Amino acid sequence: MNEVNNTIDAERRRFPCIGLLKNSAQQYAWGDTQGIIPFVEAEPGPGYPIGEVWMGSHERAPSKIIFDDSEFALNTLIKQDSAHWLGDNIYTKYDDLPFLFKVLAAASPLSLQVHPNLEQAKIGFEREETAGICRLAPNRTFKDPHHKPELAVALTSFQAMAGFRPIEEICSLLGHSLCESLDFKGKDRSELRNLTKQLFCIRGKEYLAFETELNARAKQLMHSEQKTAQDAAYWVLELQSRYPGDPGQFAPLLLDLLELEPGQGLFVPAGVIHSYLKGSVLEIMACSDNVIRAGLTIKHIDVDLLCSIVELETKPVLLLPKYKRFDWGTLGIYRTPAKEFRLESIEVNSSASYSPITITCKGPKILLCTEGSFRLHTREQLELAARKSCFIAGSCEQIELKGQGKLWLAAVGEMDT
Repeated sequence: MNEVNNTIDAERRRFPCIGLLKNSAQQYAWGDTQGIIPFVEAEPGPGYPIGEVWMGSHERAPSKIIFDDSEFALNTLIKQDSAHWLGDNIYTKYDDLPFLFKVLAAASPLSLQVHPNLEQAKIGFEREETAGICRLAPNRTFKDPHHKPELAVALTSFQAMAGFRPIEEICSLLGHSLCESLDFKGKDRSELRNLTKQLFCIRGKEYLAFETELNARAKQLMHSEQKTAQDAAYWVLELQSRYPGDPGQFAPLLLDLLELEPGQGLFVPAGVIHSYLKGSVLEIMACSDNVIRAGLTIKHIDVDLLCSIVELETKPVLLLPKYKRFDWGTLGIYRTPAKEFRLESIEVNSSASYSPITITCKGPKILLCTEGSFRLHTREQLELAARKSCFIAGSCEQIELKGQGKLWLAAVGEMDT
């Protein structure tokens, strides 16, 4: 048995352990190229601005890893030798990299959306596969059989709306006239499912009367003494200017408005209705592209499906990292219930920049440098400058780094640091 293991180890030493990544830029109408480029390399193309840069192996847009001036698709390499690239403890549980790491920048609001849980994703994916709907078709909802819990960590001031407000607050913001028009009694949270379905199914001329009444109510709330009401009114009017005729305009009156400062995190579980409004974040999630939309988009929407899986009680979780302080700087750990991913920040101060630091982390890893520069050493050596990212194979558990600045480490959640 030892001879076999020695042979495997010898074979693995032939493979590179670390390589720079060339990542895929995703362009969207809501994107903000200027909000992306301070943090990660991206090449803008014609058309919409860049909204996201994906780092990972998702089949829709896999990163390319660079060895000796040659580029290799990360998902292809993982399929060829998952034990090496994912690591012994991961490749037996996952057949691909279990997380997707992104930089996202929004100049305007994203769609109003939820993500399915694992069971819902598997059922929905199988249903659409059986129906023969092309995975790239615009009316395709389930692109893969995976759930999509996600964590967003603010790189700039960042605004979002997520999770339903207390029902008394919703009634107060809507006001008597709108509650009466919508036949919303506001006595029980179970009413929210019907209210959501009723609102987002109203389209075209039928919605115009509601839109006019909503506009009048928002202008009233702008003169409120309460900041909660003023903020909700601001976003109603903003959405009306950007998405005329879209019932998603009501969302700021129904959902909690959140503002994150750099370093603060927001964990969004399955079923939580949300929309990112403005700003730049790091996003890490289970490796999925399953999004069920109800409004604020020109993409495919499925109000019935969204309303059937939306969680009325579950809230997003605001997170601060748990810091560990060292002579060389700080390690910040963002913990979530998700097994597929975790995120850590590594800040090295200038006084420690010439002393090597050893980080131990099992499983596959992606490192993104957002400030300064570093020299990384595993079995090979790599220079990682600001805005560059790299992939480190799961078979390499120790990273020695030297430099000064800030790194972000994306890794598998269920592995010990």
